[in-house]
Amino acid sequence: MAAKGQTSSVDGVVKMLQEEGFEDIRTHVANDTLFASIEDRTYRGTFRGAATAIKSISERYPEIQQFEILLTEYKTPQLIVHASKRGGIWDVRVDREMQKARKRLKAETPQAKSTGKIDITLYPMVSLVNNKLDHLFDYNVRLAPAIAATLWKGARLTIQPIIPYLNNLKEYDSGRRIQIGQTNIRQQVLSTKRWTMSAAVGFFNIERVGGFAEVGYHAMRGLDLYIKGGYTASSTNSKEDGFGIVRNSEKLDFMARADYYEPYTKLQIQLQGGRFLYGDYGGRLDVTRHFCEYAIGAYAILTEGEHNFGFHFAIPFGGKKQKQRGFVRFRLPEYFAMEYFMESNPKSKYYSQNMGNYYTTQPDENRSAHFWEPAFIQEYVTRILNGTFQ
Repeated sequence: MAAKGQTSSVDGVVKMLQEEGFEDIRTHVANDTLFASIEDRTYRGTFRGAATAIKSISERYPEIQQFEILLTEYKTPQLIVHASKRGGIWDVRVDREMQKARKRLKAETPQAKSTGKIDITLYPMVSLVNNKLDHLFDYNVRLAPAIAATLWKGARLTIQPIIPYLNNLKEYDSGRRIQIGQTNIRQQVLSTKRWTMSAAVGFFNIERVGGFAEVGYHAMRGLDLYIKGGYTASSTNSKEDGFGIVRNSEKLDFMARADYYEPYTKLQIQLQGGRFLYGDYGGRLDVTRHFCEYAIGAYAILTEGEHNFGFHFAIPFGGKKQKQRGFVRFRLPEYFAMEYFMESNPKSKYYSQNMGNYYTTQPDENRSAHFWEPAFIQEYVTRILNGTFQ
């Protein structure tokens, strides 16, 4: 009878999670404990999906007292949420101690697979440059739809054309023409308690194409160390020559980074140094304050005697939930992100030699999306479950 009851609970849990929009669902019930693995493409951020799943299951299946929920991204586990309710109060821990749950779920067949499903996300791109003497600023508004799919475990393919919509640029400016954005395939090779490893090949921004790799080490709670490097060349789409790769433009770049999150103040401090995208050597310091789903920060760069500083932000965009069904899903971006820099004088060495630049590999890379920080997720899952945050 116990085994039959557990089977019934598993079937019901899987159905409930599918109805909530989760994918790549694996479940296993052992006594009063639910082991589960879920991929969340429905709820904004990295914590809402976990809180929703736990809350819904506990209300319908009170016999489940302990939750061990693996949170995956592109079918690869990132963190685990341990949750239990005692005396009406939820106790939640989030960490990277994933091995036990992964062993329990290894033999389970995933339900609602995400493999091959296509997400089409329309990203707005806004550029303002105020270094002009004959007018206030140059503006350029472009549409950048990203067509993305998870091919297999850890692999994300993205294709992104950038289409000009509204601007006041000169006729010869390449920003007036269709360009290639982040069009690449990224593979996460490893995600364990201590180590992460990923690589990508393709176009990383409008101007660079090549290969990239990153290795991360979780040194202690709140502190992560990374080494990343790439080999890229310049791409162009000019009126005279059309689209192509610029000969003899190859550059090797590498960076070491320390990333620290302090949960009491919710400050994220990033310090990195090495060789930037176009060959200059220097460092960058970012200090970001996380206001739940808002991330606002400032940065400073020092490279080969030149300097720059500015601010950046990532703010929620659209609703908290985007429930999409079918093989092709049309989506809005979860966040709108922008970075402003002070140094924009075309005559300066910093500006003319493209100093202090790096690249991203995904259109939605910012300081709120893909933020897999255990202490951050633990706080907001706890608050949602205990009714102190919506």
